[in-house]
Amino acid sequence: MVNHQRIHYDVYGGWQPVKASKIDVLEFIYDRDGVTSYDLMEEFEYTASSARCRLCRLGKEGFIQQMGAGRWCLTNKGYDKLEYHGVLKRKEDEEERAKRQAEDRVWFIDNGRIRTAKNVNEMLLTLDEAITATRELKKEGLL
Repeated sequence: MVNHQRIHYDVYGGWQPVKASKIDVLEFIYDRDGVTSYDLMEEFEYTASSARCRLCRLGKEGFIQQMGAGRWCLTNKGYDKLEYHGVLKRKEDEEERAKRQAEDRVWFIDNGRIRTAKNVNEMLLTLDEAITATRELKKEGLL
């Protein structure tokens, strides 16, 4: 059954708008390495019963499993669903992009702190050189 009206029935709250897609909730669980119904309530503004209902439905579909104390985590089927929708690839690309940006930055030492260079006139170092120089200066007692 396809719900084109983007509403669902909550036993305690009546008809409620759908606040997040299945993929959105699975991605949230992936990012958090496990969630409780309270996490869904905070993130997606679910009612308490709607959050529990969403987690139970995902559990019945086999995408998540309960780890005890109301905590849920992804199953292999959940990871497969995220991979099918390209979420895992996008997350890997974002991490790789952030890593490359950090490596491409130029760093300098200012009063014992490693900072990102903003203009060319500053004494420029790579991040590894800045960390090494800071450690050496601390050993010598200059910082």
